[in-house]
Amino acid sequence: MSELQNFSNSLDETIKDSNLTEINTDLFEVLVDSFLEDGVAKDIPIIGTILKLGKFSMSLKEHLFLKKIVYFISELKDIPPKKRNQMVSEIDESKTYRIKVGEKLIYIIEKCEDHISTEYVAKFFKAFLLEKISYSEFLRCTSIIQNIFIEDFEYFVQSDNLERENRWNEYFSDIEMNLVNAGLCGKDLGEISVRDQDDWKASDKYVVEGGRESLYITDIGIKIKKILK
Repeated sequence: MSELQNFSNSLDETIKDSNLTEINTDLFEVLVDSFLEDGVAKDIPIIGTILKLGKFSMSLKEHLFLKKIVYFISELKDIPPKKRNQMVSEIDESKTYRIKVGEKLIYIIEKCEDHISTEYVAKFFKAFLLEKISYSEFLRCTSIIQNIFIEDFEYFVQSDNLERENRWNEYFSDIEMNLVNAGLCGKDLGEISVRDQDDWKASDKYVVEGGRESLYITDIGIKIKKILK
C-alpha cells in the first residue's frame, strides 16, 4: 500500500469512527515530545500512522503535517462519530466525486500554508458535516483559503462594511481587489444612462450618468462569513 493510500485510509477511518472528544491542540506538543504509541495516539488512526512513519526520526515535513492534522481533527470533536460516518460515506459512495474524502483531505491539508489555514479548512469541513454547506461548497471554501493572503481573508471575515459603491475617481484597495480575485467579493458596474444636456450653454451635448463600480459579497463569501462568525 502506498504512503498516500495509507494516510488517506487512516484519515478516513479517523473521521468516520474515532472518538475525538479528548483531542485538543495541546496534544500536538505531547505527541512530538514523547512519540506516544498507545493511549490517544493508538485510538486515532491517522496520528498513529504518522508517528509510526517517523518513529526513529521525524522530519520537519512530518512534524508540520502532524501539527496540521491535530488542529484539523480537534475542530471535529463535537460532532458524533455516527454523523461524521454518515456524511463522509455519502461522498465516498457517490459517483459524483472520484476521490474519497480521506484522500482529498490529505491533498488539501498538505497544501495548507500552516496550522492556521488548516483550522479554517477544518471549520469549513465541520460546516459540511453539519449540513450547513454542500461538499462542493466545502471544496470551494478550501480553494479560497489556499489562494489568498491570510490577513486579507481575516480582514474579510471581520469586516462589516465591505459592500459599497465607489465615489468618482476612486479605486478599490489592493485588499478589496484580492478579495475579488479570491471569489469572496465581486464587482458590479452600475447601469449607465445618457440624456440630453439641460444646460444649453454647456459644451457637452449629452450627460452621462451612473457607471460607478460597486463591491458586493458573493454567495460563497456570505456563507463563509456565517460559518466563521
